[in-house]
Amino acid sequence: MVTAGSVPEQDYWIIDIQWYEQNNRSFVDLAQRGLCAKCVEKFSKKKKKPTRAEVFTVIKDCCGKLPEYITGKLPILESVFRILLANGNKPMAIEEISLQLNERRGGDMYTSAPQLLSRLLNNDRWYGFRKAEDK
Repeated sequence: MVTAGSVPEQDYWIIDIQWYEQNNRSFVDLAQRGLCAKCVEKFSKKKKKPTRAEVFTVIKDCCGKLPEYITGKLPILESVFRILLANGNKPMAIEEISLQLNERRGGDMYTSAPQLLSRLLNNDRWYGFRKAEDK
């Protein structure tokens, strides 16, 4: 409950890895779409599919730092997915996600508004977003 002078509790979001297993989907297949050409080549030379941990590591250390990792041409939820990946899937406040979207998508204030993002994330059926229980 919010009282006068109090700050409403913020929602924090993560990618629910178990959601993929429960829905017979591959987290790695979806996440590796964001790999840069250098990392795609690195994994293809190994002739093996990257593990979940490897995908998180290369996105956090390499791909997620590139300007083309998130652009205004990507769908909003794909951009949020990539932000959470680049953050190592640590819980992020909706306001922080909104700020990063606004910066990375070139000042797209409307589509990065926290209220809109909350609605989109709550209704997601593709990326496995859920509110984090622990921050």
